[in-house]
Amino acid sequence: MPTSENFSTPHSGRLGISVVVPVYRSKETLHAFHERVSQQLDVLTDNWELILVDDASPDDTWSVACELHEKDARVRCIRLARNFGQQHATLCGLSYASKGYVFTIDDDLQCFPEDLPLFIEQLETGKRVVIGKINAPEKQHHWWRNLGSRLNQQLAGKIIGKPKSIGLSSFRGMTLDVARKLTAYKGAHPHIAAMLFKSVPQSLVCNVPIRHASRLDGQGSTYSVAKLIKTLSYLVINHSYIPLRFMIGWGVIISLLSIAYAGWVIIQTLIGDHSAPGWASLAVLVSFLSGNILLALGVLGEYLGRLVEEASSIEQFSVFEERL
Repeated sequence: MPTSENFSTPHSGRLGISVVVPVYRSKETLHAFHERVSQQLDVLTDNWELILVDDASPDDTWSVACELHEKDARVRCIRLARNFGQQHATLCGLSYASKGYVFTIDDDLQCFPEDLPLFIEQLETGKRVVIGKINAPEKQHHWWRNLGSRLNQQLAGKIIGKPKSIGLSSFRGMTLDVARKLTAYKGAHPHIAAMLFKSVPQSLVCNVPIRHASRLDGQGSTYSVAKLIKTLSYLVINHSYIPLRFMIGWGVIISLLSIAYAGWVIIQTLIGDHSAPGWASLAVLVSFLSGNILLALGVLGEYLGRLVEEASSIEQFSVFEERL
C-alpha cells in the first residue's frame, strides 16, 4: 500500500481536504482520532478541515469536540438537536464541507486515517467517488453486523445496480461537486450509497483496499441492530418497489393455491368422497388469509407514510449549535 512517505499529492494540496465524521458516544476516542487524522492531513496538505457532527450523544462527546475546536480552529463542530442516525449526520456534515476533496469516515478508528493517500491517488486520476473496501476476513464487526453488511451489498446490487466488484463502506472519498449533488437531496430518508450510485457514472466509482481494526475504546459498536434495519429500510423502501412487488407475487401464489384447493374440493365432491372441513381448519385458513391482508396493508401503509413525510418537507436534521 502507498504510504504518506512516498505519496505526492499536488492536487489535494491545492484543492484542500474536508473530512466529515458523524460522532456518537465518542468522548473516549475523539482525542486519539483527531491526533491521527490531523497528522495524516498535515502530511497531505495545509488546507484541510475536520467536520465533527455530534448526533445528539448522551455523554460528553460534544464537550470533547468543543475542546478540540478551541485547540485547533480547523476542527468544525455541529451538534444535532436529537439523534437522527448516521446517514443524516453524514449528510449534515457534507453540507458544511468546502474543500475540493471530501471524505467520510467513522470516529471509532476501525478504519485507518493513514489510508487516506490511497483514496487521493484514485481521485487524482479522475475518479469521482472512491470507496474503501474491507476484505471479509479482516472485518472486526460482530457477526450480525457482517451479515447486515453482506445483505446491504446484495440489495444495493439489485436496487441501484452496484457492480458486484464494488464493495461498500462508510470510508469514502469524493469530489466536492459530488458532495453537493448528495446535499441537494432533501428527502427524509437518505441512503448515502444509493445516492452516490444515482449521481455518478459507475465508471467513475472505484474501490481501494483498506485496513480494519477493533474499536479503539474496546466497547461494542453503537450501531445497533435496530439502526441497521432502519438504514436497510431506507434502501429497500425509498429506492425500490421490492416489498410491493413481493406482496403482489405472494398474493398471486396464494390465489393460485386457493384455486387449486377449490378444484380439489370440487373433484372430491363429484366423486362422492368428500366431508365438510371442520371449524379448526376453517379458522386457520381465515387467520392465514387475514394475516396476509394485514401484511399487505402494512407494506402499503409504510410507503404511504414515507410519501407523506417526503411531501411534508420534514427536516433531514436539526442543527442545535455550531462551533465553526
